[in-house]
Amino acid sequence: MANVATNSIAATYSGANLNEIFYEPVFRSDDIMRNYRVIPNVKHKMNVYTSAALTKIVRKQAACNAAEAGTFNVDDKVLTAGRMRVALSQCTDQFYGTYIEEMYRSGVDVNNIEGTQLADAIVNRAVNGIAQDVVRLAWGGDTASGSSDYNQMDGWMKLMGSGTPLSSRTELSAVAPTAPTAAEALSLLRTMYDSAPAALQQVPAGDKKIFVSPKTYNAYLENLEGTSADLAITNQQDGVLVVKFRGVELVPMYEWDTILADTDPAMFLRGGVNGTEGACYCAVENLIIGSDVTDPEGSFKVFYDDLEEKMFFRGYFKLGVQFLYPSLVQWGIFY
Repeated sequence: MANVATNSIAATYSGANLNEIFYEPVFRSDDIMRNYRVIPNVKHKMNVYTSAALTKIVRKQAACNAAEAGTFNVDDKVLTAGRMRVALSQCTDQFYGTYIEEMYRSGVDVNNIEGTQLADAIVNRAVNGIAQDVVRLAWGGDTASGSSDYNQMDGWMKLMGSGTPLSSRTELSAVAPTAPTAAEALSLLRTMYDSAPAALQQVPAGDKKIFVSPKTYNAYLENLEGTSADLAITNQQDGVLVVKFRGVELVPMYEWDTILADTDPAMFLRGGVNGTEGACYCAVENLIIGSDVTDPEGSFKVFYDDLEEKMFFRGYFKLGVQFLYPSLVQWGIFY
């Protein structure tokens, strides 16, 4: 029998369109408010004053005299917050002829994508990108860099890449320095912890962090798997796995992978070879982030311009970092 309905469709079927945009996960280290000391309201420069310890001042009293013993230094460090800017824009013609166009408005507002899924995707990606970049620049920034991705400011790796933090770092040989084993990761943490300055060792464990490269962090986790130590050293905090070494929290630094792939910070250089794996054992209050806002990733505005027929994303904030005492930090690298 003949079909009552015949196929006269000219359009090509390419499958159904899911009315949702999926976001690639953005892996970044934990909240800057929890891992560092944040100083708000820094407009450009701020002098931070430090006072060294006063020790060995007790003497035996032999007779009445005016002899005195003991001095300490009051020093200062400059926290410079550079001017940061985020500038993005979007025109609707980028997605003409695609399913995304179905999300656009109609009539005179057709070019205004505010409130659409595309606009939400742009804001989502931008906010996460700012948060990731703040931590990346805080550690890897270098004003002498030829890359505009890093020359906005000097980060902690640059600031600590000379003097005591560099000269006192722990260096551990690994069979494969770019992929340390579980035993090598544990050995690095032990050596760093044991060789840390006395001032750092006296800081309560809850006020310190061990920032580690991701592969070193994963290698350390192998030491905990299937052992009774697993429950003693790891737990859930606000639904997030917290891993500790001798009571000090380990923070995997995903941004370090990007930094070390792009640049050659002195802190990871040994014998002219740039390493990729290591750790930084430090007091939280020793690492300072200065900004004119309390939340850089939230300092933006989104608006549509009828004249240019584009949606714009603009963010402005100040950002700079500094560290206070060399005696409150200990680095370790593999070579």
